[in-house]
Amino acid sequence: MKPGDRIAEHGDHEFTILAGELTPAEARAVLKGVGVVVDDDGTVLGTVTAPELAGANADALASWRALPPAVEVHADRTFAELADSPAITLLLLGITRLVLTRGGTPVGMLPVARVSDYLASGAHPLSSNEMGPAGASADGALPGRVRLAAAHVACMHCGYRNTLEHWNPRRPPQCANPDRAPHDLELGG
Repeated sequence: MKPGDRIAEHGDHEFTILAGELTPAEARAVLKGVGVVVDDDGTVLGTVTAPELAGANADALASWRALPPAVEVHADRTFAELADSPAITLLLLGITRLVLTRGGTPVGMLPVARVSDYLASGAHPLSSNEMGPAGASADGALPGRVRLAAAHVACMHCGYRNTLEHWNPRRPPQCANPDRAPHDLELGG
């Protein structure tokens, strides 16, 4: 793998999209390999395999608090862009696969081991010094933030699905549940 390789070039394109309203038993019946759980709006909620669903106790996949988190990565990003972004910290969530998306729609899966292989290969260039957020008049970067990846995780305390762009296990963010008193985001496992 090279730094300029698009992530999609190394992804697997065989997966099952599972509606969030399916029960774990219904999902197991249609699941072949890895499944991506989506809600009614097509938002990615998590990823599952049949063995992970074996002990699931929920009325629907969308309400299952132990649903393994999903980390979405835009399929057209390069390995270098992912490795240089704060999104690389999302791998600390203990996920085993990334959901590759285009326009918010899942188009593939990428085992995290392939990202690890890239990082360990020595092919990744050292990052250069960058200007601050204000930049200078000679700064050639476009303004605004580019979202490279997002993780979708359920808070074990309240079940609310949070979206994260980075993760620091020593300083977890507060859960974004608007219907509960403020509390730290609690992850299972």
